[in-house]
Amino acid sequence: MTSPGLPLAACSCCGLVQRIPHVEPTQRVRCVRCHTSFGNRREKLRSNRRTAALALGALALYPVAVGLPIMRVERLGAVHEASVLSGGVGLVTDGQVLVGVVVLLCSVVLPLGKLAGLFLLAGAGTGLAPRLRAWTWHLVEWTGRWGMLDVLLVAVLVAVLKLGQLVDLTAGPAALAFTACVLLNLAASASFDPHSLWRDPA
Repeated sequence: MTSPGLPLAACSCCGLVQRIPHVEPTQRVRCVRCHTSFGNRREKLRSNRRTAALALGALALYPVAVGLPIMRVERLGAVHEASVLSGGVGLVTDGQVLVGVVVLLCSVVLPLGKLAGLFLLAGAGTGLAPRLRAWTWHLVEWTGRWGMLDVLLVAVLVAVLKLGQLVDLTAGPAALAFTACVLLNLAASASFDPHSLWRDPA
């Protein structure tokens, strides 16, 4: 029978709240109902360091991904190159305000906010005030819901341009950086453990 003084934790798989006994670093604690591993503090710290490294890598690629040309459009001999940033601004100035704002928000503003939030939480999350921790995590979760909308818009744009037989569309130098940035963003989100934000630092 476990002691009532032991800390409580909820299983990430089935949600069962149970008391976690003190174990050696080489031992694992598993849920009594579904046998999912709770992991230990060292693994959680390693996971958060990995998240911080992935988020930092994505932030380093971010200026290249949004600043360099991501697509090259050739039509009737005229060549036009556009980056994510200049493309969104160009849509707004050309009168496509709604589409331009969506591209700027989903491709420029929200990914930057999500990466900065993940890096802040993974790097110094337990040193922040609980209210700021909660607000930052909710912001990261909210921005993650809109992460694929910009990809859908690019796919629709490519499909529309390809309707014309005289249009040649090729990927620009930022396409690889943008893809890597998106993958690093997804990997950082997947590796982060939000439960570590509410544990007292050692």
